[in-house]
Amino acid sequence: MPDLRERFRALDDLEVPDVMTQARLIGPRPPQLEPPPTTRRIGALVLVAAIAIVAVVLGARALRQPVSVPATTGPDVAPDRERVGFIGLPPEGATPSTPSTGELVVSLYGRSTTDGGLRFRAWVYADGRIVWDKEGDYPYGANGSTTGYLEQRLTAEGVELLRSEIVETGLFDRDRALRSEGVIWGLAQVRLGDRLVEVDWDQDPRGETRLHFTDATPEQAIALERLDALLTHPASWLPRSAWEDQQIRAYVPSRFAVCYSAAHGGIGSSAVLRVLPDGAANLLRATADGSDASCSDVAIEEARTLVEILDDAGLERDERSAHIRLGYSFEPSVPLAPGPIENTVDIFFEPYLPHGEFVECSPCG
Repeated sequence: MPDLRERFRALDDLEVPDVMTQARLIGPRPPQLEPPPTTRRIGALVLVAAIAIVAVVLGARALRQPVSVPATTGPDVAPDRERVGFIGLPPEGATPSTPSTGELVVSLYGRSTTDGGLRFRAWVYADGRIVWDKEGDYPYGANGSTTGYLEQRLTAEGVELLRSEIVETGLFDRDRALRSEGVIWGLAQVRLGDRLVEVDWDQDPRGETRLHFTDATPEQAIALERLDALLTHPASWLPRSAWEDQQIRAYVPSRFAVCYSAAHGGIGSSAVLRVLPDGAANLLRATADGSDASCSDVAIEEARTLVEILDDAGLERDERSAHIRLGYSFEPSVPLAPGPIENTVDIFFEPYLPHGEFVECSPCG
């Protein structure tokens, strides 16, 4: 899985202007051939007053409510405007997304200057599925902070149109990491033949990753601004004909990654498993991912069993990121290692995506 580097730096506060609309009467008054009768004048005045009152009421209501995106440019929303997304395990009886696997064609991840700096992630598959999540409060979202993982479906032509729009920026002839002041940060992957080409950009890369970045040329900076504009939900820039099913549904995974670690560095997964309830430790050992001994690959029902065991044992949920993912953070009753250490264990659940990978840190960025 590509390295989606953890970025915990805060964005500068975005100043949103207070836009007010003022109506002006333009042009001369139309001539009247004869004055209307008094009763007609009174009736007209009453009608005008009623229209004005309705306009004021509707205007005040509009200021209190989010503006819905037109169906021709934004994702379809269920008429009842109920929340669709969820955090953690799917509701009982939810049908997993099909097919269970898919070939990744495009992935987008980052914060766009054209979208208010809100974090957006999307994965587009050859079968037409687009799985995505976005920061913010939306009627279909899981909560007031994020949408959770959602799913829609493009046509085959829509997938190719989306891929082509990104490739035509001219940046994807090879992997790149570019520094440019005109963008915030992002990561895009596009399938070209049998491989995914990756372009990473940042206005101010930090840590060791900054060593891999080069300054964008003027032409590349312009191309990055174009790519930055695409780092939003594709419904804002794809035509309606590109969609096979624009209705928003929750993405229901078939499997979860359950990862566990100690807050104190240098403590291995075996030491962490020793302080877990026996049932949880045995299940995690039996399902350990061979590529990463600190994570296990579990089916939905196994994940439900794990949650039941951990909750019954009284382990504390991790409230720091509860709005984004299911996790636990607790101090075991026995020390993880000798000496003065931070005796804390973290466990988190992340859904597997159709291409067989998971977001290593969904709260990051």
